[in-house]
Amino acid sequence: MEPIKWNDEKIEEHLKHLPPIRDRRSKQDLFLKVQANINYKDNKGKRLPSWSIPALATACALIIFGVFAPDLVKNGIQMENSKVAEQADKMEEKSLDGSADKDQNSAGIMKAEPSVAYHAPYLEKNLKAMNKDWVTVGYLDDQAQLVIPVSFLTDQDFYVNKVNKELKAFKPSDVGLTNSPLEKAKITEEEETVIVDLPAGSINGAEEPLLQALITMTFANEDQKAKVELRMDGDKGYEFQRYGTVSEWDLKVPGAPHFRYDAPSTDAFIVSLYATGIDTKSMPKEFEDALEMMDDEQERGLKPLLPKNTVLGVKVLNKDDVEITFPDSIKLSADDTEDLMMIDAILLTAESYGFESVKFNNTKLDSIGPYKLSEEIEGVTGTNFYQ
Repeated sequence: MEPIKWNDEKIEEHLKHLPPIRDRRSKQDLFLKVQANINYKDNKGKRLPSWSIPALATACALIIFGVFAPDLVKNGIQMENSKVAEQADKMEEKSLDGSADKDQNSAGIMKAEPSVAYHAPYLEKNLKAMNKDWVTVGYLDDQAQLVIPVSFLTDQDFYVNKVNKELKAFKPSDVGLTNSPLEKAKITEEEETVIVDLPAGSINGAEEPLLQALITMTFANEDQKAKVELRMDGDKGYEFQRYGTVSEWDLKVPGAPHFRYDAPSTDAFIVSLYATGIDTKSMPKEFEDALEMMDDEQERGLKPLLPKNTVLGVKVLNKDDVEITFPDSIKLSADDTEDLMMIDAILLTAESYGFESVKFNNTKLDSIGPYKLSEEIEGVTGTNFYQ
């Protein structure tokens, strides 16, 4: 067999393939010790220091390793591959077991999700019992695509004063909403007119299409005010980029179907289709037509609260009273928040079309939330109350 010709590269290469039991010294130290042993012939007659004995043993091991290394390395790689494959099989078994456990427990995981924080409306009689008043202020969703009306319990005061107070006190980010454009305005009143004085350029392009709905939903409650006058830095008329100069708007919220909006937080709101800034002329003219829309998905994150293809029976008794009959296919639960939201959405839709009382039939429940379903429900006040 041709003798191995050692050089730095061969020594370093063989050192890399040493068996697991090896000298604890560094490769550089081993190399120096081996080199010193190779040069031993040049130092005959000199006594080897005691520290060179381990180095000599290592050099011998290297020579033997040079002969048997190919087989050792080959067998070592095979053994290592076998261990890796065995570990992979074990990991795969654990993964499969974990997946099975995950599938079995998926329902439990879903139940562990945070519960929805729903902000329901109040009944007027309950507000009177608490000796409380209320106010509604329009805010924007996090994408500035919707007006989200938020109501607050207040003490008795002028309506504009209550609006100004809540604009300063409420943090919309707490419920996943963004600030109201009204925070930029100076808001005063003169008899039946609300005066909204805005700095020039304070309303951006995303807010412009929603501003009229936001102002109307804020100040039209209970018909306290008839119109809003817009001013810009004290002068009559605000100059919009899209619409030019606008001096005033009538304060009248049109009848519209209501839907669910889920904020990025766990908060859920009921929102009128009017909150999208849609032209009021395209709204359903009749209450029954509005109900027919309430099982359809809408744009801008508005979700239906009625099951798909639901047909509600509608019987208009007079201009103030209406009866709603549920189909047999709907099974309401007194403990289901979505069922309560469905009832509220119908009540708020009916209220927007001028009905003062609603009687529900075929609910198969005695009550849900604050409502006795065996009686007419009247006096639904505000929307999305925040405590």
